[in-house]
Amino acid sequence: MLASFVFPLVFLAFAVHSGESIKCYSCSSMNDPKCGDPFMTTENKNFLNECTPNIAKNAAEAFNSASKKLTEFASSIGIGSSDNKAPTINTEFICAKVDFASGDKTWSLRQCVPPKTDNTDFCKTLSNLGKDKPEGPKVTFCETCDNDSCNGAGGIQAAFLAILVPCAALVLAQLH
Repeated sequence: MLASFVFPLVFLAFAVHSGESIKCYSCSSMNDPKCGDPFMTTENKNFLNECTPNIAKNAAEAFNSASKKLTEFASSIGIGSSDNKAPTINTEFICAKVDFASGDKTWSLRQCVPPKTDNTDFCKTLSNLGKDKPEGPKVTFCETCDNDSCNGAGGIQAAFLAILVPCAALVLAQLH
């Protein structure tokens, strides 16, 4: 009887979100070495921001500009047509972590980004931007996620869940 009450509570605890906007870490290891790996979420809470249009304005402008240029370029070389419209970013966001490399220099970027749609894929677009410039920076890792603070130390969160689920199962088994 108690087990039928405990399990829904555990599930509900993971399903509840605070507020409507996602919170992501926003930083660059070029400006602050603490943004690089290993990323310590407890020491970097000052990087955690709510993804509102104001916070992500620069990222949205950069993406929209790059998307427009890619569309124009594709149209100019005969891929697609001039009727194609560049995708634009809406007000919903997800979190991203991107690692770059240029020569022997590497850096990380954590940011709010637009969600993937049929027309937009942040990681794919960002990775494709550097392909035509061999001497420019390359994306070595890019991942997006849609939970609060998920672009921090993802391994810690996964380890926490890997421990919590078996513990919950043991508690439930003992209650039966």
